[in-house]
Amino acid sequence: MHTPFEELPHVATLTKHYVEYADGTLGLIETTSEDRPRLSRPGAFLTEEQYRDRYLAWEVGVADRVDALQAEDAERTLADYRALITAGIHAATARRMSGYEGPEPDTAGGAAD
Repeated sequence: MHTPFEELPHVATLTKHYVEYADGTLGLIETTSEDRPRLSRPGAFLTEEQYRDRYLAWEVGVADRVDALQAEDAERTLADYRALITAGIHAATARRMSGYEGPEPDTAGGAAD
């Protein structure tokens, strides 16, 4: 049976070490020693504030990338839907085939139903 560290009887306290590795990834290492641990790959130690700033920037970057991918996907499904409609496919079938779930595009955009 494994006992979580926090439940073990001890007098040592955990020390957090914040790291940014050479490839740009971040790490958080917890030890029972105040000495800096030896890194398994090239990197540099950060302050907690530096770590939080970089982590927040990473989160914002990920959110921006997800937004961009979702926008690209929406454009692609709309273009596929319009192409299917232009080819004479019924709108309900064109929606299923393309995955388009948005509002009905106007006829000026090339779609008709």
